[in-house]
Amino acid sequence: MTASAHPPVQGRPAAADPRPLRGIDAGTVRQLRAGLEFYRPLAPDTFRHWAYPTFADLVLAHGRLYAPAPWPGGIQRPGECFAAAHALADRTGWTYCEGFALIPSSAGPVPHGVGEHAWCLTTDGQVADPALPDGYAALYWGLPLAEDFRAEHRQVRGDDAVLTYGRDPLRTQLNEVLAAELPSSALATAVPTCPED
Repeated sequence: MTASAHPPVQGRPAAADPRPLRGIDAGTVRQLRAGLEFYRPLAPDTFRHWAYPTFADLVLAHGRLYAPAPWPGGIQRPGECFAAAHALADRTGWTYCEGFALIPSSAGPVPHGVGEHAWCLTTDGQVADPALPDGYAALYWGLPLAEDFRAEHRQVRGDDAVLTYGRDPLRTQLNEVLAAELPSSALATAVPTCPED
């Protein structure tokens, strides 16, 4: 069944596409958005009345676009993005982000080459991805989490993924956020974003 064959998800409409970032063409943004749109109809019927029936709905409503940047150095941990991003944020004081990455070379195993992912933002707003080698991700769309929110929900959940499933698809998402509303204290506020065109 294609995504278009599913009934529309109730709840918030998806946000309009953000303006493209410098050096990122609008087609790349559309491709990433198509990947997020693929996930929206997959919400269980019992979640359709929620504010954000899926993690993709939450990211579409509150997420920010980030261009890839060269890895600043150090060991990367492919396949362990959530744990690696937490470790990097803890070590450097950078901002932990959860969202989606567009990985065009993976278009076979994941819809539109888009998958849930975690990374960090440096103090100047550049992506520092401790799990994907340079050149793998074409674009990121995610939520920069405030340190207190990240620490509290990581501890409560007992998992490295704060808002989404993480490595365990049987673990639930952070349902109190998806069902009700993203708390105003959840997002980091002083994180610069990459320049727009």
